[in-house]
Amino acid sequence: LPDRNMCLLLKKKKNVFGIPSSETFVVATTDRIVLDFDRFKELQDGTTLYLLQHEHQVLPTATVENISFMPHYDTLIKGGTYEYYASENKESLAYPLAELIDNSLSATAKNTGTRIIEIRMQFDESLGKPAVIVLDNGRGMTTKQLNKWAVYRHSKFTKETGSFFENEISVGLPDVHELVLSEEEFERKEKNKEDIYSTTILNRKPGDFSHVSEDERFLRTIIDEERGKESFTAVVITGLKEKHISFLKENFDAWTRHLAHIYHYYIHGINGNDLRQGSKKTAQQPTIDIQITLREKPNKCPRVLNLREVDDDMQTLYINSAADTFEFKASAGPGGGTVEGVLRYHPFLYDKETYPKYPEDPKDPKDTCNANERKIFECFWNGRLIPGTKVAEFDWCSRKHNSRTALDIPPECYRRLSGVLFTDDNFQVTTNKMTFMDLELKLKNNQTIFSLVQNGQKSFRGNIQKEFTQWLRTCNENFDKQIKFVGFKEIKTRTDVPTKKMQHPWAVFSAIEWGGKTYKTGQLVKTHNTNPILYGKVVQFLLYGNFDGDVYATGGQVEVSREPKALWDMTKIVPISKIDKTATDEAIKKNIDSDSEKLPDKLNVEWPNGNPLQNNDILSAGTTLGKILQCLKSDKELAAYVAPHLVNTGFWFKKMDHLTELGKYTLNLNTVVHETNAVSFGGRALPKFTLKFTIKEGEAASFDISAMSPTLRVGVPFDIPLQIKDGYVSLMLLNFKVCGKKMNESLCVFIIYDLEVTLPGLKQHTKTIKISLLPGIPHSLHVKPEETSIDVENGDQVTFHVEIHDEAGNITANPKQIVRCEVKGFPPVVTDCSSTGAGQLVTKPINLKIIKGEQQDLKAQFVMPDNENLVLRNSEKIEWIAGGLLENLFYKLYDEADREVPLTAEIASMIKVNWTGDVFLEDLVQGKLPDLQVPKRVGEQRFYQVSYQDQSVSVSFTIVPRPDEPDEYKSDHLKLITFLKFMGLDKSAITFKCSCAAMVTGIRFESGSLGPRELRFSYSDFVERVSIKVTAGLPAQLKLISAPEQPLQVLNDHGISKPFVVQLCDDWGNPSPDQRVVVDLKTSPPGLTVKGKASFVVNACSSSRGCYQLQFKGSFNKKPIPGPSVSLTVLPDPKKPVSLSVEYDTSVKFFAGSKFPGLHLDKEIPNKVGKHTIQFSLRIDKNDVLYSNQIRINVVANQPVKLGPVSQTPTPVVSYSKDIASRTLVENMTLKIMDLYGNPAGEDLGGKVIITIKSSDGERNKSFPLFETGASSLAINLVEGKAHIPRLAIRENSPGDNSSTYVLVFKPEVYAHLITLAAFELPFLFYNGMEKLSGKCYYMQLKTIQKVSRRVFPVRDNFRGQAEVLGMVGHLAVVQDDAAAWVISWHIRGDMDCVITKTTEAAQRIYRDTQGRQQVMALDSVLVSPGNRPLPHIRNGYPLFEPHGNPVYARELLIYPCDPESCDIVFKNILGDTILIDDLDSANNYRRAVVQNRIQCPTILTRQGDRVSGRGKFGGAQNRAPPMATLHMFGAPLPQQYHSLMEQIELLRQYCSAVSKREEIERERDDHVKKIASPDVQQKEKDLEDKKRQLREIEKELGMLFEKGVDDFILILLNFN
Repeated sequence: LPDRNMCLLLKKKKNVFGIPSSETFVVATTDRIVLDFDRFKELQDGTTLYLLQHEHQVLPTATVENISFMPHYDTLIKGGTYEYYASENKESLAYPLAELIDNSLSATAKNTGTRIIEIRMQFDESLGKPAVIVLDNGRGMTTKQLNKWAVYRHSKFTKETGSFFENEISVGLPDVHELVLSEEEFERKEKNKEDIYSTTILNRKPGDFSHVSEDERFLRTIIDEERGKESFTAVVITGLKEKHISFLKENFDAWTRHLAHIYHYYIHGINGNDLRQGSKKTAQQPTIDIQITLREKPNKCPRVLNLREVDDDMQTLYINSAADTFEFKASAGPGGGTVEGVLRYHPFLYDKETYPKYPEDPKDPKDTCNANERKIFECFWNGRLIPGTKVAEFDWCSRKHNSRTALDIPPECYRRLSGVLFTDDNFQVTTNKMTFMDLELKLKNNQTIFSLVQNGQKSFRGNIQKEFTQWLRTCNENFDKQIKFVGFKEIKTRTDVPTKKMQHPWAVFSAIEWGGKTYKTGQLVKTHNTNPILYGKVVQFLLYGNFDGDVYATGGQVEVSREPKALWDMTKIVPISKIDKTATDEAIKKNIDSDSEKLPDKLNVEWPNGNPLQNNDILSAGTTLGKILQCLKSDKELAAYVAPHLVNTGFWFKKMDHLTELGKYTLNLNTVVHETNAVSFGGRALPKFTLKFTIKEGEAASFDISAMSPTLRVGVPFDIPLQIKDGYVSLMLLNFKVCGKKMNESLCVFIIYDLEVTLPGLKQHTKTIKISLLPGIPHSLHVKPEETSIDVENGDQVTFHVEIHDEAGNITANPKQIVRCEVKGFPPVVTDCSSTGAGQLVTKPINLKIIKGEQQDLKAQFVMPDNENLVLRNSEKIEWIAGGLLENLFYKLYDEADREVPLTAEIASMIKVNWTGDVFLEDLVQGKLPDLQVPKRVGEQRFYQVSYQDQSVSVSFTIVPRPDEPDEYKSDHLKLITFLKFMGLDKSAITFKCSCAAMVTGIRFESGSLGPRELRFSYSDFVERVSIKVTAGLPAQLKLISAPEQPLQVLNDHGISKPFVVQLCDDWGNPSPDQRVVVDLKTSPPGLTVKGKASFVVNACSSSRGCYQLQFKGSFNKKPIPGPSVSLTVLPDPKKPVSLSVEYDTSVKFFAGSKFPGLHLDKEIPNKVGKHTIQFSLRIDKNDVLYSNQIRINVVANQPVKLGPVSQTPTPVVSYSKDIASRTLVENMTLKIMDLYGNPAGEDLGGKVIITIKSSDGERNKSFPLFETGASSLAINLVEGKAHIPRLAIRENSPGDNSSTYVLVFKPEVYAHLITLAAFELPFLFYNGMEKLSGKCYYMQLKTIQKVSRRVFPVRDNFRGQAEVLGMVGHLAVVQDDAAAWVISWHIRGDMDCVITKTTEAAQRIYRDTQGRQQVMALDSVLVSPGNRPLPHIRNGYPLFEPHGNPVYARELLIYPCDPESCDIVFKNILGDTILIDDLDSANNYRRAVVQNRIQCPTILTRQGDRVSGRGKFGGAQNRAPPMATLHMFGAPLPQQYHSLMEQIELLRQYCSAVSKREEIERERDDHVKKIASPDVQQKEKDLEDKKRQLREIEKELGMLFEKGVDDFILILLNFN
């Protein structure tokens, strides 16, 4: 058209298209911009125009618009490849998808509602070829914008797709603009020399998919969704490579996690995804939903994920594992931009670091890189992660620059930091948004100013480096639980601490666990960063605080005893952080040994003249120890010297002569300290030299004669005690016995002799002593006349002279020497020779009858009778010749008056002796006892007793055998006789005898046959023979004398027919009959006891195939006896299985109460933790069963869910009396974290237990008892999952309602994240002392009910009881049915911890107090419909259909313990019309029936844990309730019986109160009656009657005229009376 004449254009269009002049039309671009004259002139050539009836006319058919773009196609196909592949990330497909999301974010930036972005992965072949579709609800693009997008933006998404088909669909109502770019099309145009930079845009109406091909039929669904949308953009990418499709399928979690990381703060807001309870929430949460859908196969459920649900991206992990944050701001100078930053601290808790691990990398990043390599800060640009840029650190937060000011901060604290930097548009990023161009350069510029941010405001005070160092130090002290103190000992007070308030309490521990190492008392340690460096042993570990068991802490102190102690002898206390964890025991010992070398270690002794004295030497008395003696000891110290050190000779001692005392000596040479002469230094003994030796007697030099009896008798042996001495008067302890013989002349008086004793060879060889010699003992009787025959005339007397001589013929006089002359036929005559030893005997006249004148021969016999009988006294001990016989033993009996009792046969029969049973009654009647045989062995004492009437009267004596003179050589006693010559008297008659006994032992026969043998002993002329019997020796070996033939083969489980016969033998092969030997056959039953031979029958051999040996072994007195062995081959029995093998995954954990994994049987794991045994069995036949090996499994506790007592605790009953026992709630109670079955499950958990008191009926306005400290709550430590309460009592005169039931709540608060435990509640009864005991039975029933475990809502309500606060949602209601409580709690789990207030002011107050962390809801801002509407299937009171599954409104199952009207409003607002039904099928059928009746159906919950949303959606993890143990559920109500009992108790209390009031009124009445009957009242009544009488008399006198006035006067008087 010349000059762009629009009028000419319009005219030509009318002509060409035949438009009547009366019809109106418009000309518009494909973007529906109506042209006017000015716009027409701006059009470029080739622009496509619409001729429309009006600008909003719907296109009757799709139109095609030609467009062109300048870039070469390589720019579109390959552009940006290097930028993506050069990134550090391995999976880069997440980043091109992020570019598409960036486009959608830009397109939806101006949306007023929720911004919805969806990425669909279409890999279902039944719907066409694979594709990736990105959808958003943004403003869309016009054709012009779409053209520009192709020119400038398209290349960003071609890098990973290779050959692709990309379709950009955008809508600008009422048209949809569709652009298709294809690599194949570009290549075809290039090959055909066509215009490469041109293509077409398809403009069509929404929902028109007539142009879609069959292999792209998935687009039909997308295009069909266009209807009803105001605007949208859809990017469709096809032609994906197979490896990328596989990656997107197999790594769905990984790349969606990357996307959630990139857009973390877009999705979750400025505070991020903080999952911790009570975390800060922004006032307005982001309204951006990014959803990923992956469709793989027709029969496989699509995977749908909203990035908001991802909770394991790195930022979420960083945020939720951080204990504290440090916020700062950086200004990069004028025009340089501002950066906001946050540092987070991830503490060390208990046994591990909490710094998050990358989900893709199981290794801890802290372990793989040190503080210099790991970069702290992730960088976000306008809220989007720039993944390729990370900043390591700044100078003010690096350890290198803080080394002087942060010496007390452990270096590992710097490795526990993570951070983020938020930038704005002033910082440039690369085109692909992978890296910043200038961020780190600007931030590390000297002009950049860093400042602290507090409460969202920039702080102008302080130095940021100082503030950071203090913050890091505080984090380390308050949050790190890096050191575990174990082995608690005591609480002590430290006087070495300068600050008085810090001197107590200090807990003492014996060990710590730190950094994977255990340090114990006595262990060697080294310090670092101390002056000086300490080397020593741990004495104790100290931790400030009052503890009574193991505890975790950040730090503490250690007391170190410096080593070597001999050098230092001191201890130092340093912080535990000063322990050098890199030091090894070898290095520490090496240093200590180096210091020890400075101390004396060894004492060398040199003897003079090269004559050393050896240990345990035996020296003769008088030996000189030359010049070395320092200390000589036997039983006492003999000498002590101290020698100074001499330069040339060392230590020199003078000699000590004349060691003359016999005995054992010890020579000690000790190193001593010069000043103190101490023999130890620093607790260590100094070197010493010890020598032991013995002094014995020297050579014999002289002898002495010890004191002896001066009076000796002829013929009586006597002893001459001699003491033979060496030169130093040492005794040689030799004794001699001297025997005398006949003297040269007779003597009857004392005669003094010199006895000379000579020992030849001695220096002093002769000694003389004086002795007196007396006649000996009677030996012979001499009668005079000496003729053997004398003549006596008949009738005359005969006179004899008698003498008593000793052994030498001397007349001897001894007491009781009576001589008796007996002539047969004549009475005997006696004479006493006791005085003179001689006497005269005169017989009676001899008168015999003489026959035939022949003389008669008479024989006179002269005898000296034995001495008077020996009288044995009771318990007397006598000596008698061994082997002798005691004869003529007589006894007598005496009565109590000491009169002799005549013996009769009856009395004699009661006499008993203990040495023989052969007793003759005739002898006993005569008073004679049986002869007694003395034992033959010397030293064998015997006890003998004579008793009467069963020992009622008895006498006893002991006989000690003594040796007789030797007469022969005995085999068991060897008598050696030594003859020594002495000088003096008759030398030939004097002998010295030394006798001793010899015992022959150890006689042994080496060989020979068994049987009798004879032993012959001889000495001098003595010979003795002993017959013995030789038997087999001790059992020493086993011999196999009979066995099956070899080679021996047997089938498995079959026996051996022929038995094995084993013979027991001694060392020489002699068969042994010993019965004490136990013989065992391996694999046969043990413990077979045999006699001589044993026969073993092998009934069965059971084993695997192979060669074995049968070994016979014996044992005797626990000593083994070797035996033979037999080779045996076991062959398998092909007809019988022999073993049952079970394979299982040994890494599986068995949780108490769960199902056994991998078993098709419905078998539950035992509920109790500990070792359990599993065994499988296979029954082969009726009697044979194969068993598998017993599998030992360790059943571990399930997830911790509650806090409970170790033992059942009875319901306490307390009062506010002064008696502490009456005020005690619990005593010595231990609480543990447990799983659902009561097993301890929190050994790795620590924290605190908060103890509070609440009302049993939920009332907040009641008066609550206070604890003994006066507080309403207490906190005790929870260590290793348990807490011990020694005693818990209420305060004296504590407030509280009489006869009320309260509940002790023990609420655990653990340090571990995401663990919530149910509290333990213990009801108790409170009295003020006025309650009667009549209600005790009711209270006992209440206790029984309350002991039953109930479901409770575990989250603590810290706000209930405050003004205008109703309470936390989870505490406002209880639910009886477990399934209903489970599914309803899950459905409203986001509201369960919401605090309900009655006014908005109260809600705002809680919001401010918690800094926005607590969600609240005010009832005065809630509007709900009054009344209760019927279920949807009920119309006008009649059901529209018969429902299945028992539908009911969920809120109707809630029971409100208090304020039901307010609670009803709360749950109407939260639950609405949510319905609860039995199962999912019933729910779907119910919803379908309701909808078919044109009625809106609300959300339906099922008792099986499913949910059907109000939009009809069900299925998936989002609509399935998790297990009960993982949820915080509504509590369960108390049973109805409890409430009935409470009503009865209340009635009883009212009755008691009424009875009490009645008794009080009765007491008042009785008091009043007593008062009326008192004399005072009686006197007043009498006075009243008198006055009344007087008044009546006055009335009569005055008359009736003044009746009225008188009455008034009387009243006045009465009133005054």
